[in-house]
Amino acid sequence: YKELPKTNCGKCNYKTCMAFAVSVSRGDEVLSSCPFLEPERVEELSKSIKKVDWREDLIASLKEEVKNIPLSEVAEGIGATPLDGALKIRFLEKDFIVRQDGEIESGAGSTAWERILLLLYIKNRGSGELSNRWVSFSELKGGYVKVEGLKKDCEKPLSEIIEKHIDKIDDIFLRLGAETLKEENADKAWKLYLLPKIPIKILYWHPVEEFPSGIKILFDSTADRFLDIESLIFLCEGFVHKIEHMID
Repeated sequence: YKELPKTNCGKCNYKTCMAFAVSVSRGDEVLSSCPFLEPERVEELSKSIKKVDWREDLIASLKEEVKNIPLSEVAEGIGATPLDGALKIRFLEKDFIVRQDGEIESGAGSTAWERILLLLYIKNRGSGELSNRWVSFSELKGGYVKVEGLKKDCEKPLSEIIEKHIDKIDDIFLRLGAETLKEENADKAWKLYLLPKIPIKILYWHPVEEFPSGIKILFDSTADRFLDIESLIFLCEGFVHKIEHMID
C-alpha cells in the first residue's frame, strides 16, 4: 500500500488505493492495473508480495493436472487457438496464453480468478458445438440443487448494479464484448461470451411501482460440458465483481 500514490484516483477500477492493495494481496487484482507504478517497480513488488490464499493452492493443483493434457488435442473443442506448446484463450475480451506447464501469460497480467477458470476450462476438456438454445441454470446438469447460489451470488447483485447504474451499464457491457439484444419479454438484454464456449444471455426488467427490478442469466444448453455447475457459479460471480469494479 505504501508504494501506491494514495490519490484514490479510481483509474484501477477501485474506489481507493487501500481497496486496490487489499485486492492485490488476495490475488484478485494485479499490480500492473495501477497506472502510476512503473513496470520495473511492478516486477520488483510482485516478487515480494506474500499471498496467503486457498486459490493459490488450487492453481498449483490445477497446473499439475493441465501438464498431463495434450493442449493441441483440446484446443478445437474449447474454442482455443493452438500455439507451439500452448493455447490462446479469449476470456472477457482479454487474450491469455496458457502453456503446457500451466503457466499463464497476458500483457495485462492475470488474477487468481482468471487463472483458476482458465485452468478449469482446459481441465474439463469440453467439446462440441453450441446448441444456441438458451436455458436457465436449473436446467443444466446439477443446476437445480445450486440455483439458489446463482441467484444470491450472481443474479441479485448484478440486478442491483444495473438498476443503480442504468446509464452506464451498456457501455460497461460493450467494453466486455457484449451484444445488445432486443427481447420482447425483457426491458434490456445482452449476450456476451465469458469464455469461447460459454456465452450467457442477461435479461433485465426495470422496477415497476412496488415490484423490484428483475434479472435472469441464461446459458447455452451445452454450458455444463465445458465447466461444472460450481465452476459456472464461480465464473459468473467473478464476472459480477468485475463489472462492479469497472463501474466504481
